[in-house]
Amino acid sequence: MIKKLCVISAYYPSENDPHYAFVGTLISAIADQGIECHVISPVSNMEKQHRAESRIETTLNGAKIHVYCPSYTVFPSRRIFGYETYRLTVSSKQRAIRKTFERYIHDCDAIYSHFIDSGVHAALLSEKTGVPAFVAIGESNLNNKQLNYSLYMKELQRYIKGVVSVSSELKKDALDIGIFSAETPIEVFPNSIDTDLFKPMDKAEQRKNLGLSDTDFVVSFVGGFIERKGFDKVQQIIRRHPDWKCILIGGGDIPITVPKEQIAFAGRISHDRIPAYLCASDVFVLPTKAEGCCNAIVEAMGCGLPIVSSDRGFNYDILNREYAILVDPENIDEIEQALMTYASDQQLRKEHADKSLQAGKLLSIENRANGIVRFMEKNL
Repeated sequence: MIKKLCVISAYYPSENDPHYAFVGTLISAIADQGIECHVISPVSNMEKQHRAESRIETTLNGAKIHVYCPSYTVFPSRRIFGYETYRLTVSSKQRAIRKTFERYIHDCDAIYSHFIDSGVHAALLSEKTGVPAFVAIGESNLNNKQLNYSLYMKELQRYIKGVVSVSSELKKDALDIGIFSAETPIEVFPNSIDTDLFKPMDKAEQRKNLGLSDTDFVVSFVGGFIERKGFDKVQQIIRRHPDWKCILIGGGDIPITVPKEQIAFAGRISHDRIPAYLCASDVFVLPTKAEGCCNAIVEAMGCGLPIVSSDRGFNYDILNREYAILVDPENIDEIEQALMTYASDQQLRKEHADKSLQAGKLLSIENRANGIVRFMEKNL
């Protein structure tokens, strides 16, 4: 049985910075099971966006989560005379993690880490403490993380006792690359939502708050304003339909080009405000090219929205054609046709909305947290 858990995550959400909100939601759900949770979220000396301080957080159900944010030094990643200077960054970060563990946590039943880079530190901490280590993988592309794991594959293969994958495709990629031992169990747990937060709300009321009418066709997008997420294509499509309205939640390198009169909202908002904006929408669109498992899609399902997204493997664990139109994310005409189908067919929109909501309810954070804990306990 797991009674005390150490969590290692590169980021952990704070009141002023919701980055990695999905990790906070999961750990809160685990803490609500009665498990004592201690989170180590190191902050680099170069970090500008995540200056969170060590603190104790309280879940809505009253459980305490201890969060520690030790600092470490980042070194330039170079290869000098055959030596990867990235190892210096890992060593500095590992010292910060180990000192925090020894000073505040002392012992625990398991180490749970989020993403490969933190998985390396979980393995190194397990080597020193003997505590079984687990890692969750959710990267959009494991090959982009090659430096993070290639230098430490021996430790990952020896000390990681189990792997949580957010999709079947990512599990296959990890097995093909051989990051972990062939005997290391890998189980798929798609990303999930707090169904008390992401749920249907009164559509008319939310539209009134945004200055939208009942007859407006409203498209919502949540994600990075970047090329990988298809933001440029979404904007181009919306501009082609001046009678449509849009809600664009996020930020990134691509500037907003949709005319102001079509925008009900554009920009960043706190995670807990997203449901109100989704519930003012008719359809959610995200023609993303690469994901682990997209939280934004699951959140839109929780609010009962039909989905237009990519016909690619990373979506197959959470989406099907009963409530989504799956498209080639590279084909702007295909994306546009899917949105036009929903715009013109209210009955299809309603049918898909109802089925999307039912599918979203199955992806509750309580179910996922319980499954992950049982998986770890099985492989201690």
